Amino acid sequence: MQRSFIEKRLLKKGETIERIEEDAGLLNVVVVRKTARTYRKVVQFKLTKQLTDDRTIPKALKEFNFTPKAKRSIPDETKQLQQWLLDGWIVREIRLNQDGLSFDEVYYRMGPVYYEALQLKKDSTEQHFYQQMEALKVKAEQLELPSVFKRAIEAELMPTQWSESRRLKYVEFCLAFYAIYKAKGLFDFKEIGASLYDEIGGSKYFDAEGTIFLEQLTSMGVDPTLYGLVSNGRIVTIRFTGNIKNDYAQYRIGAIHATTDNSVLKAPYSTEHTTLWLVENRAILTRMAVEIDFLQQTNSCIVCLDGQIRSAHRLFIEQLLKSNIKQTIIWTDTDAAGITIVKHTAALVDGPIKIVGRDFQIYSDLAQYEEVHKGKAHEQEHQLGGVEQWMKWV
Repeated sequence: MQRSFIEKRLLKKGETIERIEEDAGLLNVVVVRKTARTYRKVVQFKLTKQLTDDRTIPKALKEFNFTPKAKRSIPDETKQLQQWLLDGWIVREIRLNQDGLSFDEVYYRMGPVYYEALQLKKDSTEQHFYQQMEALKVKAEQLELPSVFKRAIEAELMPTQWSESRRLKYVEFCLAFYAIYKAKGLFDFKEIGASLYDEIGGSKYFDAEGTIFLEQLTSMGVDPTLYGLVSNGRIVTIRFTGNIKNDYAQYRIGAIHATTDNSVLKAPYSTEHTTLWLVENRAILTRMAVEIDFLQQTNSCIVCLDGQIRSAHRLFIEQLLKSNIKQTIIWTDTDAAGITIVKHTAALVDGPIKIVGRDFQIYSDLAQYEEVHKGKAHEQEHQLGGVEQWMKWV
């Protein structure tokens, strides 16, 4: 077993075992490198002859953070060093100089017992994962999920880079989300975790992945707001300028205003304007907001997306589009993130759109805009322009 372990895990290309000698319970493995012109000793391995039956990794050994390819230095005075060698937790690797006699480097590698312990841990983790996933499937059947939620928790549709623990937590989140919707109708994000864990801190259980999970749900066709989510646990601010109102507030051209996701959910907003500007960065909003005559003359209002289109922005925009808007002008950076924002905002608009591109060009075709700007990052501020230029776009 030890021979096959060394050949599979430790030897470099071109190295072969010349002989194995036994010395006080340890095996001394001499390795050589053979070529058409040379034959020399390159390394010696020392490892145990008899493996321990224990597969619990010693606490002190964990502190060295071994990995399959790691080479670690362990001080000779370390008390457990010899025992770790005799038990098979580690292997001593002695790299030789060109003369094949003197030492070049001495370090330690993971031994066969360490590998087996990690494999057992992996197998146990996988078994635990499948057991928990099966339990969640039973719960999903009991909840009688609608088809859109069933699709959202299909493993093959989850991001490939997600770990098993994140996939498990996401399914748990989706089931808790739908369960609380059925029970209450309307709820806050914090209530999802609290419904699962009735203890201090339970409400924060999904905080770290909240945004990721909600975005994944949305991408699967689930609109969280339509399933009762009135707040994502944080206050999302939406900045804009224009004559815009709802049942709780009324705003006028002349200043930059801000509303929240809660206000957007409470009552829909509307506007008398016919042109809607959707801009990525605040600098554009602040610059255009001071040009009151321009906004009045073009009957324009402006919404700032603050670098990404969140669900609150999406709902706010959808509400405005149901008013009197006749055209929508989208203006973002032309990097990958900006192009993504353009695609998401354009998808919300049924009527005519204009997309501001590089060199002050306007595009009405999304595919053409994307093709022209692929790999050509450019910030909005590089071509901020002024009223005369903005007039041409309108």
